[in-house]
Amino acid sequence: MLDSLPVSAQSIYPIPNTTDEVSPGLVLQGYLRREQLAEQLEMATRTLDRLIAKGDGPPRVKIGRTFLYSIDSVRDWLKSREEKQKAIRNRPVFRRQAFAR
Repeated sequence: MLDSLPVSAQSIYPIPNTTDEVSPGLVLQGYLRREQLAEQLEMATRTLDRLIAKGDGPPRVKIGRTFLYSIDSVRDWLKSREEKQKAIRNRPVFRRQAFAR
């Protein structure tokens, strides 16, 4: 598309050299911000903050003031939190007995 622009427009919109320049979208591809992750996990951002404060949250990368979460790391974290189905045991049911007065 940019190749078909006139020469003057090509100087305003330079065609990126794929070996030297990287598109900004590609650098953060595969990462989520805190709000995006909370939305994906269907939880409040505060709940995610609590998990992180307890040390139970997904691994993250800090860039300046921004925390980013690798999608692959989040998937691994979710797999590590899987629970095995517990066998159902026949437990005795204790009922409260009426006290004689």
